[in-house]
Amino acid sequence: MDVPLSEFNSLDLERELYARVLSTDGSKQERFGRLLAARQAEAQAPNPRPPRRASISKFGARVQLDDFAEIQMYNQAEFDLLSGKVRWRLERVRRTEDGEGLEYFHPDVLSRIERTHTYMLNMDEFLVRQEPYIHKIFVIFASRTNGQGQGLCYARSLAKLRSWDENTEEFEWPLITTENIASVHLEDNGVLQTTLMSTENIAKALSYILTAIKDKGLENYVAIACDPHRLDLPAVTMLVEASGHVMLPCVYDISDLQKTLQNMFCLACVRCSMRVENELYIENTCAEQLSRICNGNSTRNMNAVVLLTDYANRLPQILHAMWQFEEHRDKPISLIGLNNKMLKIYGSHVKRELPPITFEDCAAGSGLLQLIVFDALWCITPEREPEEINLQPLLYQTVRQE
Repeated sequence: MDVPLSEFNSLDLERELYARVLSTDGSKQERFGRLLAARQAEAQAPNPRPPRRASISKFGARVQLDDFAEIQMYNQAEFDLLSGKVRWRLERVRRTEDGEGLEYFHPDVLSRIERTHTYMLNMDEFLVRQEPYIHKIFVIFASRTNGQGQGLCYARSLAKLRSWDENTEEFEWPLITTENIASVHLEDNGVLQTTLMSTENIAKALSYILTAIKDKGLENYVAIACDPHRLDLPAVTMLVEASGHVMLPCVYDISDLQKTLQNMFCLACVRCSMRVENELYIENTCAEQLSRICNGNSTRNMNAVVLLTDYANRLPQILHAMWQFEEHRDKPISLIGLNNKMLKIYGSHVKRELPPITFEDCAAGSGLLQLIVFDALWCITPEREPEEINLQPLLYQTVRQE
């Protein structure tokens, strides 16, 4: 899809220049001029441009595959390998129950586990684009409690037009957010309404997953790693439990917690959180170990202490659940992997690799289709994924550009 260069941000310019083996040095204006000159030279070239790769579409949303710089470099065999991985993901895109957009849901990834190991859900949102409009993607992954084996289970793309009076800092606020940010002080300080996905929809997404976990008898899932305050988990938990589900214990992602503590200028609490993360816990003494670490905190910042204590108080329940499985039975446990570190790495690459699209296309669902193409690229290997085994072959037609 052709997007005007005027809507490209710095990452878009860098990605396109890199794909053309051009220098990415200089200011944004210099890179803009370099890419514009390269596009004009391509348009005036005597040889016709090679045929474009096929596009994918679902419910009116469409994504051109070779808008991805990496796919442009694929030969036909590599593209055929990628196509199978994209197709089964595309089949799991559906309309949301509220009819306001598209969502991706793949419950089978939940049961692809070792029954002797423990697993968790990783929940977060990615700020993909903040100009010329705001684009965020809400995701839930399933992974082992040691941080390995990450698989995309649920995703929903959200877009919002940027108003002229918004500040850059406001783009960092979540589109899936607490009522404090969204509306409580709206009259007092001009806080903008940035909620595109309500707590009700977060609860609905979790209910899909919790239903699948219950139906399949997957007791191995012991926690949800996220930012409970930013995603308003108390309200989400109340809605999930009101619908008859048992909510998994929610624990602060340690990097989010440490960032919050740093912003509260409490380095003593940051050091304590690092000790909590790196401690080896014994089954009979884990509560005493946590208490000893927290009691050694010398800070007078009670707001930070409350945050750290709330995090520590959630851990014994999770630890005891982990000791019920063979992987951890009668062994010390470290919580070094009980976080969203791999998810945040994934999110940083999403921000860098998704090509620019118009707001209209993004709002129609193309942002979600871009994510499933990226996820296929992220998981690209010569081996076939289980979902590809019974997939019927499909020939993609190329589109020749004039």
